[in-house]
Amino acid sequence: MTRARSWSSRLRYLITTEPRDLHAVEVALALEARGAEPVLWLGADFPTLLAGSIEVRDGRVGWELRGVDLPSTCPPFDGVWLRRPTAPILPRSLHPADRPVAEREVREFVSGLYQLAAPEAFWVNPLPSRGRAESKAVQLAAAARIGFAVPPTLLSNDPERIGTFLAEHRGRTIYKPFFPAGWQGTATTAVLGTSEVEAEDLPPEDILRATPGIFQARVDKAYELRVTAFGRFLAAARIDSQAIPESRLDSRAAGPSLPIRPAELPPAIERLCFELMAQLGIVFGCFDFAVTPAGEHVFFEVNPAGQFLWVEEACPEIRLLAPFVEFLLARRADFRWRPDAAAIRHADLAGAALRRMEELAARHVEAPQVFIGSEEA
Repeated sequence: MTRARSWSSRLRYLITTEPRDLHAVEVALALEARGAEPVLWLGADFPTLLAGSIEVRDGRVGWELRGVDLPSTCPPFDGVWLRRPTAPILPRSLHPADRPVAEREVREFVSGLYQLAAPEAFWVNPLPSRGRAESKAVQLAAAARIGFAVPPTLLSNDPERIGTFLAEHRGRTIYKPFFPAGWQGTATTAVLGTSEVEAEDLPPEDILRATPGIFQARVDKAYELRVTAFGRFLAAARIDSQAIPESRLDSRAAGPSLPIRPAELPPAIERLCFELMAQLGIVFGCFDFAVTPAGEHVFFEVNPAGQFLWVEEACPEIRLLAPFVEFLLARRADFRWRPDAAAIRHADLAGAALRRMEELAARHVEAPQVFIGSEEA
């Protein structure tokens, strides 16, 4: 149940994650270094290694979690980072006929825990906004409405509409899944990602109807931008995606081999980034843009749970770990960072974070790897 915190002067943060999440572990280490107390909520542990309770009594509501590596006292929390909420994993011992019922009950219980976890804390991102902000349709519509340049886009499972769109943009259409995915075979790996598509590439109509996709007019790129924004802080990284053939459609296809350097956003684009975040109700987001040879900034997406440490690793000049930790500690949607050369860096904690991840993986339930070959893996 809700109890007094163990150290009244320490800020406490709940971070939803999985054992091998570098971002969650490294940020937790940085919070510890700053005197705060992070608590990792490893969702896959529930219900086998994690027990939860919610009690309503005498007009009061309390909850708690008990499990491996959790402190004896869970609530209250000053901040919550919805880094990577991970679905529960049911024990294999359940009879197959019982699994649908157990899945429904677990899902309902965990949803209640999230709703009650820390109603007065600072959330990154707010729970009611998270699902809406993750919707590609919602964010594309909001981005176009406020004035971002958005490529002609069709989200559909209608073979006729898809055929018409491909004919309209013949030879210049790309396909994107709503979520990157992959299949691991005995000898090969198939990855579903961004690719060029023409009518002859489409599967049979019954398959096309079963799997809605995103079809988009291809944008001519000079380079790409990754923009990380939280509070009123914003950092832009230029990715020279056109330097090698395999990354020209999507810079992620080249992995860490592409050069990255700091970039400046035009003030109008910076204002639109913050306006879109306000429209979506989020305080943190990672934006992806293409910049055309004519200098136009074209919006692709904003990820409310995006990765950012890879940017600082590739270009240490772009400081992201330190300002993000200070943002969590400040607990303000209007946060602005004052650069500090002595502030903690990704390079300072990366090794310790990797070791802590291995320790966590040995003691906890590992979440299944749904995505292969993308930054979301």
